[in-house]
Amino acid sequence: MSKLEIIGSPFSNFVRTARMAAREKGVEYALVDILPRSEQAKAIHPGGMIPGMRHGDRTLFESRAITRYIDEAFDGPPLTPRDPWAAAQAEQWISYVATSVDRAIMRELVHAYFFSRKPDRSPDRDIIDRVKGKVEYQMQVLGKAVEKTGYLSGETFGLADMYVLPIIGQSRATPEGKEAMAKAPSLLAYYEKQKSRPSFADTAPPKAK
Repeated sequence: MSKLEIIGSPFSNFVRTARMAAREKGVEYALVDILPRSEQAKAIHPGGMIPGMRHGDRTLFESRAITRYIDEAFDGPPLTPRDPWAAAQAEQWISYVATSVDRAIMRELVHAYFFSRKPDRSPDRDIIDRVKGKVEYQMQVLGKAVEKTGYLSGETFGLADMYVLPIIGQSRATPEGKEAMAKAPSLLAYYEKQKSRPSFADTAPPKAK
């Protein structure tokens, strides 16, 4: 079968999660750099969202479907636990990060800085000021989660970590993100430990390298 393709912008945290999964699994892939809502994206996802995936004549959309395929279709270390209870806990955190954490940090804070809808494209202070407390709360939640083992879920690095690292990494491009993480020392220590991990470092957005 042909080479795996991960489809989407390298600036997307969910695209980065899929790329990290392939890297951790030891799967060679090609990044097809397209924008969300483009015709290429709409050819895979009904709403034109990213990431998408192509493997031969197989296509998938939604990051969790893509990462599950990568985990189960290829040889290599498992990205999620095989024990049912441990797997459920990992899925719990993956779901939480992909909804609550992503919404506060990426869709609101980061977008208010770098994808502002203001006419002059300047950071939207109304959104930033409104979401600051939410960001601090989510950082505290994550900090408590990583305190016990040093990972978001379980005793080893796994898919839940691949969901959260791109988000908290991009948050540090904002003053409020850095400040919120400084108030969650366990999370800051976790980030400092994991930021040099090859799957994370090698998939950094171009301007972040």
